[in-house]
Amino acid sequence: MRHTDLGGKVAVVTGAARGIGRESARLLAEAGAAVAICDVNLEMAERTAGDFRREGLEAFALPVDVAEEASVRTMIADAARRSNRIDILVNNAGILDPASVPEVTAEKWDRMLAVNLRGAHFCSREAFPHLARNGWGKIVTISSQAGQYGGFLAGVHYSAAKGGILALTKAYARYGAAHQVTVNCVAPGFMLTDMTRDRNDDPSIIPLKRLGTALDAAKAVFFLSTPLSDYITGATIDVNGGYYMR
Repeated sequence: MRHTDLGGKVAVVTGAARGIGRESARLLAEAGAAVAICDVNLEMAERTAGDFRREGLEAFALPVDVAEEASVRTMIADAARRSNRIDILVNNAGILDPASVPEVTAEKWDRMLAVNLRGAHFCSREAFPHLARNGWGKIVTISSQAGQYGGFLAGVHYSAAKGGILALTKAYARYGAAHQVTVNCVAPGFMLTDMTRDRNDDPSIIPLKRLGTALDAAKAVFFLSTPLSDYITGATIDVNGGYYMR
């Protein structure tokens, strides 16, 4: 289907070695995109890229610490140099911390916002000229339902960072519109991923009566990364089984 054909496109996915990032990268690669598997854990990223290549998909690994401006600049430059273009950016890299309000120190606060919010800005800023040059581009960032109503299982600093993603997305959407670069985000709810596996979330509180999977979130990322979503920008897609309805 031409609206989901990403042949000739190049996608950069951060935090792509596992979880939502890995599943998003897989869907993009299966649609024909060459995918940069970017992660702070290069060994794991290389393993993921190798798995994809053995399946006949086009993927390569790059190291990145999204909290470090220089690291992001190098990663984007390497991806563009290797493939001569970047069409899609998925800002997925993130950390989770359930610390209670009294436990959120200055160090915890700064680290959370550096990775989960500032990192998305660095990646978007550095990738944007490449997307704009093509006259078509997609930026998709992972937020969270915690950023929409204040998470009670995630720390206040996590909720603040993910809430910031909602505003960052709208600001970049306005900036990108003149270049036909759409910017959107995905807000997962209670998900069963490596980061939350030990939390024992109760699926009975969710209208669809199950926890979400990395693939559930990745499907929304994929939609926002293809021409299917060309007239959608500044939006948030909720992937939460109906737990939070706006």
